Amino acid sequence: MALSKSLSALGVGQGHGRAVRVRTAVKIFSITFFSCLAICFSATWLCFKSGCFTSHLPSVTVRERQAVHLPLLPRTCSIRQCFQVTRCHTPERLRVYVYPETRFVDRHGSSVLEDPSVEYAQVLDAVRSSRFYESDPGKACVFLPAVDTLNLYRTDLTNLSLVLDCLQWFDNGSNHLLLSMLFDARQLTSLRAGDAMLAGAGFHPQTYRPDFDISIPLVNPRTVKVSLPIHAKLRQFTLIVPLTSHAHLPQQFPGLVASKDVLLLERCPPHSNLTNGHNRYHDERRRCSKSSVHQYPTVLLRGDFCLIPSIPTTPALVDAAKTGCIPVVMKNTRVMPFVDGIDWSGASMEVYKDQLPSLVGILRAVPLLKKEEMRRKVVNIFERFFQSMGEVALAVLQTIEDRLTPNAIHQHHFWNKMAAQTPEGQPGMQPLAKLDDPHSLPLFMLHPSRQARNFTAVILSYDRFKTLVRVLKKIDATPSLIKIIVVWNNQKVKPPPESSWPKLTTALVVLQGRYNRLNNRFIPFKEIETDCILALDDDIEMVTPDELEFGFQVWKEFPDRLVGFPGRLHMYNTSARRYQYSSKWGSELSMVLTGAAFHHKYYSYLYTYVMPKAIRHWINKHMNCEDIAMNYLVAGFTGKPPIKVSSALESRVCMVRPSRRAWLRTVG
Repeated sequence: MALSKSLSALGVGQGHGRAVRVRTAVKIFSITFFSCLAICFSATWLCFKSGCFTSHLPSVTVRERQAVHLPLLPRTCSIRQCFQVTRCHTPERLRVYVYPETRFVDRHGSSVLEDPSVEYAQVLDAVRSSRFYESDPGKACVFLPAVDTLNLYRTDLTNLSLVLDCLQWFDNGSNHLLLSMLFDARQLTSLRAGDAMLAGAGFHPQTYRPDFDISIPLVNPRTVKVSLPIHAKLRQFTLIVPLTSHAHLPQQFPGLVASKDVLLLERCPPHSNLTNGHNRYHDERRRCSKSSVHQYPTVLLRGDFCLIPSIPTTPALVDAAKTGCIPVVMKNTRVMPFVDGIDWSGASMEVYKDQLPSLVGILRAVPLLKKEEMRRKVVNIFERFFQSMGEVALAVLQTIEDRLTPNAIHQHHFWNKMAAQTPEGQPGMQPLAKLDDPHSLPLFMLHPSRQARNFTAVILSYDRFKTLVRVLKKIDATPSLIKIIVVWNNQKVKPPPESSWPKLTTALVVLQGRYNRLNNRFIPFKEIETDCILALDDDIEMVTPDELEFGFQVWKEFPDRLVGFPGRLHMYNTSARRYQYSSKWGSELSMVLTGAAFHHKYYSYLYTYVMPKAIRHWINKHMNCEDIAMNYLVAGFTGKPPIKVSSALESRVCMVRPSRRAWLRTVG
């Protein structure tokens, strides 16, 4: 009793009571607050499901479900059969009309389709803000419905057909584009959309209609925006296999055996000890292997290669590209995204089923430099095309434009443009050049045999008009030569009058340079309308038209390299501690002279606008070594040597003078 009175006198008892009352008040407040929050969330969700947020949109009442008049998607179609090309009467660009957002309801006023998803809203916004957008449907070539078709699994196909049939300009689906991420063969055979073009993910070669459908990547919004750590355990495994379930391994990849070099991933069981009962969103970011749990897609940084499942509903290809894990794809199981424009042979590997038992050994044999090159390419593909649904939509429209204008010079610039955000900080990646010029084109995605049908010759001349005329007459007979540009480097004397120039079958353009500079031969003149350029001196008479044509065909196979006729060799002199430059005839060479060499126009942009100015200033001052600068530029960008094409004259010289001595010139 005395102790109680003493504590009461000190205020201990009252303090304890106040603390109890405060805790009780906090509990009541918390319960009330979170209850109100839950009620508000539930009301918002119900309102969203019932269309409260789209009630302000204009409404259109669709027909009864029995009144579907549209035919099924035809099994065979092409851009010339099921597409009204006559609508596309503006060759300068593809014009795309986006339908206004509309709420489609039945006769009771209830929505027949779900509201557009966030991802489809990105598609519509990206198209509206792009160069393709056309607000006048009368001028449009392609029509994009504001109807979300990204997930056909959760879409009532009958209602979708009714909605499409209500569109004002649908016209049996002609020139209309539908984008879908999730679908299978059942949806394709049940969808009544007439002649509509389908851009979809996970096409099988048997359901894909070449030159009409467009294969796109399956983008998972929950993983595509994940920030990857700068410091991570890199490339510990030769192969990573992301599976839906470990039980699917024998079915999808028969013969593949787990080993210490192979990491098998599967979705973690819900509410397991590994995931500690995380919700579905967190489960998307986790994968399990035996008794371990991994952060996904970060774990893919630990593999050189990723074996992509053949099921169409997996985003593993995009996740692998994001992390630089080189995709390994089963042959004839899927159509790769944007196969019309992207050359996947340099960014992925294809294998047959019977190669699976020895797959790890095959992958181990890939050289390190080759893996780094492929990794750089696949990450660049992700950065350029797979980062968002907006990027995917623009790539789809570019594909359509390319198909409508197959002879356009500019059409492949889109596919070869460097990503705006280069993966310079990506773990295990070599830095890529940051180029702001719109013609910055990484050349590893070219389809050279399909793009380059002609080339332009750029001849640098000063005052040797007679030899220039002989060169012009000689190369004029080259079949693939479409234009000749003469850069007249003499500022004191104007070019000869038009009557003095020879009559050629090839278009001839004469440009007078403002300054007498060797760098003028690499200016990317607007008059150059081809990807391929033949740099030529005005006194080169060693090559014939047939040899030039052969050199051009070689360049088409290797468009990222210099392909030329005169070869040179540079070496390092250890005693003099200087590089030396040799013109000795032999089997070794390290560069080709640009007095007769093919190169991509892209390198002209690099040379003129990206290469350090100090190099160009040195060349201007000494009037020499522009060929060395171009060789170093191309080799430094690609890591590949030039290709020498021998002429008949060289062969005769080599036979007559096999012991020709080397001419060495010291290069600072």
